[in-house]
Amino acid sequence: MVGAGPFYFEGNKIGILAIHGGGGGTAADLKPLAKEIHQREGFTVKVPLLPGYGTSPEDLRTTSIDEWKSFLEKEIAELKNKCEKIIVGGHSMGGVLTLILAAQHKFDSIFTISTPTGLKGFAHKLVPLFKIFLKYYPVDSEQFKEDTDGQWVGYDKIPLNIAPKIKNLIEEMNQALPKIKCPIIAFQGRLDAVIKPSSMDTILESVNSTIKRKVWLKHQDHPILKSPDHDVIIQELINFLNDIL
Repeated sequence: MVGAGPFYFEGNKIGILAIHGGGGGTAADLKPLAKEIHQREGFTVKVPLLPGYGTSPEDLRTTSIDEWKSFLEKEIAELKNKCEKIIVGGHSMGGVLTLILAAQHKFDSIFTISTPTGLKGFAHKLVPLFKIFLKYYPVDSEQFKEDTDGQWVGYDKIPLNIAPKIKNLIEEMNQALPKIKCPIIAFQGRLDAVIKPSSMDTILESVNSTIKRKVWLKHQDHPILKSPDHDVIIQELINFLNDIL
């Protein structure tokens, strides 16, 4: 899909890998954040496009969790070949994948944005029942494009089997949290209607990092593109990285 990514901003020896979420968007969700960090600090920033995204909903339906993990391992290895310090972070499912990876690697720092330890409501629990009748559910892509001044790039339908994949990833992440020791900064919106309100607190209480910082976003719902707290996220993340690197 045109504009889906991936995106790469070459800079200095500090490398950032930013992982997009799993709700049907693409690397375009994190392009503004990545570009501004690069422009302001000169960091090298990669925003990879996860397998199954930016092509077709049918591709996403058949993409496995292991494919995402293997893909990200290669992205990390490539960034390590170019940079001396490695920071990994992500939005939503991208944050879940970040935490799983951080339990296995010695990153210099990590960041999470709107990252769930569980999802609100009970609709996702009905997915096994829905799958008997449906394989996809619709996404209001035109509304997303309107809300983001045309910057959103993604599918107009999502395979229902994405929900159990995300659930499995969250369960793996929750088990992995105590193994994380690197510096971490976490962001969560007070208006987030998707994730459990306790998610950020649970993550920071569970990791064994000595350096950790929490940022509540006053105006933020779950989506990251065109976030009303964009400037806060950028400034807090830059401040944190400059403090620890």
